[in-house]
Amino acid sequence: LQNNNKCLKAIAVAQKAAQEDQAGNYEEAIRSYKHAAKYFLHILNREPQGKDGNQKIREKCKEYLDRAEELHEYLEYKEVDTDLCLLCKCINNYRHRGLFNHPDSF
Repeated sequence: LQNNNKCLKAIAVAQKAAQEDQAGNYEEAIRSYKHAAKYFLHILNREPQGKDGNQKIREKCKEYLDRAEELHEYLEYKEVDTDLCLLCKCINNYRHRGLFNHPDSF
């Protein structure tokens, strides 16, 4: 029964991760995916589930961690992209003011 409760808790955390992911709450999804993977790995270490069960749990953990990494990379890219957009807007603003009109100014 204790093992079943731990599995149910791990599944609930994984479901929360997927819900946060679908809702666009990527930072929370990352935390939840990592938390779900840790939960399942803890179950594997404490209470092995047989060869097939262990393999399925490992595969799910890999999926969760891979998705967390994808989201992390997306958020980093999005941040850099936003910074570049702001920089371009600033440069265009300065050009309109005549600060970068000289050919040697860049």
